[in-house]
Amino acid sequence: MKIISFFNHKGGVGKTTLIFNIGLAFATIGRKVLFVDADAQGNLTSAALPAEQIEELFNAEHTIYGVLKPVVEGSGDIDVMPPVSIRKGAYIIPGDIRLSDFEEFSSIGWTETLAGTMRGARSSTAIYRMIKAAGESVDADYAFVDLGPNVGALNRNAILASSGFVVPVAPDLFSVTALPSVGTSSARWIEDWAIARESVLRRNPNIEFEMPVGRPSPLGYLTQQFAVYREQPTAAFRAWNDRIPRAYKEGIVDAITRTGVAIPTGDPLIGSVPNLSSLVPMAQRTNSAIFELSGAEARGAQYTRARQTFSLFKELAEEIEARVQEVGEI
Repeated sequence: MKIISFFNHKGGVGKTTLIFNIGLAFATIGRKVLFVDADAQGNLTSAALPAEQIEELFNAEHTIYGVLKPVVEGSGDIDVMPPVSIRKGAYIIPGDIRLSDFEEFSSIGWTETLAGTMRGARSSTAIYRMIKAAGESVDADYAFVDLGPNVGALNRNAILASSGFVVPVAPDLFSVTALPSVGTSSARWIEDWAIARESVLRRNPNIEFEMPVGRPSPLGYLTQQFAVYREQPTAAFRAWNDRIPRAYKEGIVDAITRTGVAIPTGDPLIGSVPNLSSLVPMAQRTNSAIFELSGAEARGAQYTRARQTFSLFKELAEEIEARVQEVGEI
């Protein structure tokens, strides 16, 4: 199973809409997909499940926090739970606002990991081991991890657990200027993890759990949410759109290249998604992908447009898959 995180330091870039639609497109073409809602805001969970079911899962602690709770409390290791089925071939580890408790705990665990302690290693690998266990339980091909817009301890552990990460970018000032933060943080995490992992394995040669390699590849970026006039981006957005390639290369690719991590060849742009306007809230209300909207939910031209998005998200899924396979062979 390949673990792919969607990550940008800037919020409001349509990350959850992208990950949900790309993941369900994968499931539609026969891949088994595990969604992991690792953002305490829980937007991916809200997109995938009705409110009543979310409340039941929250009360039963059948969430990402429930899995990690024993580690936070020091009462044991991760509590492996079966992921929740949302479609044939698609599953989710639901999010939880209480995940912020693990965020605080992860900072302490990281310091202990750098010191080579088993307790620190158990904490810093908890996200990775949780995803692996859940993925194996449903024989998933891919795990898609939704991360919050920050460079905190939880995101560090999730990125290091990943085979690669995708950066959603909106053509605006703050989204573009966040790219160097993503790159420098990821590069520093990769370098620090190499030292920490070696220290832990040297001090604990008989360690009983798996530690991630911690060399995630930047798979590329996705642009989205720009207005279109006569099938061309409007001028203001186009200006920022033109600046993204250089900003991505200098901010992310150049920073991570220095760590020796594999970088996909070719254009770093995975693809572009236009402003889908009212189709997004329609899909959110019905816990469906945009291309799953029925004729009763989206009418006339909206329905036609919704159905046409399947080919778009399928192409994005296949391009991500190709890049993951490429870096795995380098």
